[in-house]
Amino acid sequence: MKEKALVRLLLLLMMQQLSLIATAQNVGIGTNAPTGPLSFANTLGNKLVLWGNGNNAHYGIGVQSTYLQLYADVANSNIAFGYGRSGSFTERARIFNSGLEGMYLNGRLHLRNGDATNAGGGGGIWLYKPDNTAAIGFMGTQNDRNIGFYGGPTQWGFTYDITNGRVGIGNNLPNAPLAFAATLGKKITLYPGTLGDAGFGMAGNRLQIYSDNPNADVAIGYDAAGTFNERFSVKPTGALALTGNQGANGEVVTSGGAGPAYYSRPGYYYQAKQSGFSVSANENGPSVDVPGLTAAINLATPARVVFHLSGNYSGNYCLACENPSATMLLYRNIVGGTELVRSAYSGGLGYAWRSGVLASGPIVVDYPAGSYTFKVMFNNSGYTDVLSLSNAFLTWQIFPN
Repeated sequence: MKEKALVRLLLLLMMQQLSLIATAQNVGIGTNAPTGPLSFANTLGNKLVLWGNGNNAHYGIGVQSTYLQLYADVANSNIAFGYGRSGSFTERARIFNSGLEGMYLNGRLHLRNGDATNAGGGGGIWLYKPDNTAAIGFMGTQNDRNIGFYGGPTQWGFTYDITNGRVGIGNNLPNAPLAFAATLGKKITLYPGTLGDAGFGMAGNRLQIYSDNPNADVAIGYDAAGTFNERFSVKPTGALALTGNQGANGEVVTSGGAGPAYYSRPGYYYQAKQSGFSVSANENGPSVDVPGLTAAINLATPARVVFHLSGNYSGNYCLACENPSATMLLYRNIVGGTELVRSAYSGGLGYAWRSGVLASGPIVVDYPAGSYTFKVMFNNSGYTDVLSLSNAFLTWQIFPN
């Protein structure tokens, strides 16, 4: 009888903690008005202890102000989510309670806008400083067109336009597969050197392609299985190289048609000119030097030299004279004197006052390597009182052999 009384007492004590509503079949622990199959009292703290005793840490479920707790007993114990049963469990996600790792997820994570009324943004991830003192950046949806990275002074500094498949760097409306902000300065750094950077940049009205130091080239070519083949380069000295060849002094780039361009030696062009002067030669008098019309030519190799002479003449002629003429003479200085190279004739001048132009056709001479000096003289041949020359030119071209 005493044993039966003791059982009744224990059941009565339990019923003070368990409230059973027969109509709803709800059980209350610490509450007389359970609202679900199992309800707890409206108090904070541990609610369900799954493993562990007393006040020691344990596995369980608890409630604190404004949040639900799901916890393990110690820092190196983790919390996993999955399916199956305890002895045959398939994990889909795991939360780590210590270390750098926070969570593993077996599968894709879909991030949505948590506030559908805020159409200006969308799902994403905020990233914090290593000491967790502040957020430094965001990865996620900018608007209904762009996803990207947000942070720092440029804010949305890197975006991807999903509508057009374009990437913007400092540009939220990229108009090309890769578009930069409309700012000057460095745009792409391919190699950060100790003295400078190699890459691309923009200055006012100028595209810049640069190397990283004063001894570095800028080369253009093609890649063949990982090997670079140079076709054109700009040397740090400013020299141009074609397929590695910088050419020689004075050579110019010549098109090879369907083949590669190359360096060649076309004619060099020079000119000596005298204008606003007057030099006179008397009738049948000796030739006189034309001031300023001299040429000093240094030939490093044998070459062909082509001269041209021209000038304006005028004179007072005798009516009874016949066929007077004027001549410009090109001389080469030689040891002990000069040597006539060629003349430019006026032809017959006729009668009375006359003026005209003296001009020579090409004067072509071939010379071996060496240094040469040439001068121009003016001669009046005929029955003319005075014949004057002005505005005279001497031009020459050099064609190395």
